Amino acid sequence: MFLFVPFCGYSSPSSRSDKISQAMRAARIGIPLAALGAALFIFGGLMHAADTSIPIYFPNSKLIVKAETFNRATYVPIKEIIEFMGVPYTDALALETLTLRSGNSRLLMTKNSALMSYNNQILLLPSPILREEGRWLAPIEFLTIGLTRLTGTEFRYRPGTPRIFADNVDSPELEMNAQTLGPITRLTLRCSVPLKLDLKRDNQRAILAIDRPALDPVRERLDHRDRMVRFAFDDSDGDAKIILDLTRDVTDMRLTAADNNRVFFLDLLTKKEPVTEAAPPPVPTPAPAAKPDVIPAQRKVRVVVIDPGHGGMDTGAKSASMVEKDFTLVFARKLRTALQTRLGPTVLLTRDSDVALDNEARSAVANNNQANLFISLHAGYSANKLDDGSSVFVMKDNFGQAFTTAAAGGRDQLFLPWYLGYRIHHQASVSAANVLQEELSKAIPGSKFAVRTAPLAVLSSATMPSVLLEIGNFNNPVNAQTLADDGFQKTLADALVNAILRFSQSPQAAAN
Repeated sequence: MFLFVPFCGYSSPSSRSDKISQAMRAARIGIPLAALGAALFIFGGLMHAADTSIPIYFPNSKLIVKAETFNRATYVPIKEIIEFMGVPYTDALALETLTLRSGNSRLLMTKNSALMSYNNQILLLPSPILREEGRWLAPIEFLTIGLTRLTGTEFRYRPGTPRIFADNVDSPELEMNAQTLGPITRLTLRCSVPLKLDLKRDNQRAILAIDRPALDPVRERLDHRDRMVRFAFDDSDGDAKIILDLTRDVTDMRLTAADNNRVFFLDLLTKKEPVTEAAPPPVPTPAPAAKPDVIPAQRKVRVVVIDPGHGGMDTGAKSASMVEKDFTLVFARKLRTALQTRLGPTVLLTRDSDVALDNEARSAVANNNQANLFISLHAGYSANKLDDGSSVFVMKDNFGQAFTTAAAGGRDQLFLPWYLGYRIHHQASVSAANVLQEELSKAIPGSKFAVRTAPLAVLSSATMPSVLLEIGNFNNPVNAQTLADDGFQKTLADALVNAILRFSQSPQAAAN
């Protein structure tokens, strides 16, 4: 691209006259070309596509207009918009012109012309103004090219999206992601502001109503081919909602909130695999007055994924009064509450009910949500009933040694086999494990928390600092009773929060 810088020094009268002549010639050429383009657009035949409703969000109100498509250009009704905004106008039927006024400014447009006059200045639209059956229609660019200049109201929209934002309307982005987690399909919704959702199902369709206007979805539609479920965002009537087209395999739906209603999980359960339900205690609700110890903008660990080990038919270890899958889920919920209350990160659970997940699905939750820390929770078991040690595991550093070390460095780390994803942040995982060991040993005097390595499948494909915590010995009656104690679990959760806070402030914390 070349940059032309005009010379601003002295110019002779003759040179100024030449420049004026050149400008007049350019105008004489440009205006006929624009008129020719409009003629080709009009007389070449208007190709009219299906009409759609588009909401226009103003600071304290909204307007739903019927948009029409001609020759692949989106048109909006001019008079409906300016009447809603209170802009005076004159519709001269005989002259086939429409004049808008604001103070001393005038915006004049003519039927079948792409040229507008704003205070005697020519403005060019990409497509001509139309007048169909008494309605003045303008290409959507008219809002930014013409109406913004006249009224000072700024209009924002992304090409291809069916909504418009006017002035300083707050339009937070809404992210939608879907993934398969064992017997469930999970839709994850993430927004920067709290949302209020209401789920209703009618046969093979469900509607997730969102009580928050002026959302700007990153994706309009989401087709999840594995489970043949389609998700579509719709606010054509001004009310934000997600419409789900379901298959008959979907037998149940569950909606779970996280991160103070900024993150939601919609789990769709299928009948292909039975799901057993546990009866966990109610999830403690964080005190509303609690304030995070760390300012969110300063922390490096913004997303924590907690993995309650086992689930479904896989019960894990058993004690006289509890099975491991129930213990890990109950404790994971308490740890989530403690983290959200004290530190304020986004905290996600790989499972929030008694469902079976394979190891790859568990780490996929962390990978797909760009977690900064992954913690898998387990209870220990030893044939020796006197054992009471606990362990903090990290992935064995020489796992997959056949894959050359050179290929794991630099940009080549993006092409690691999925089971070697742990290598990207292995040193940070070791650092996190050491911090966990120190805080747990400090909080529970006399207990042993050894840092160990092992080829653990649940950690191998996690592409962030990741550890597996194995607590106590379910075969030790005293240990099992202690692990079931609510006070002990609170102490344990506080120690983990302290460790995560320390790790978040360390240079090794991943800020991905």
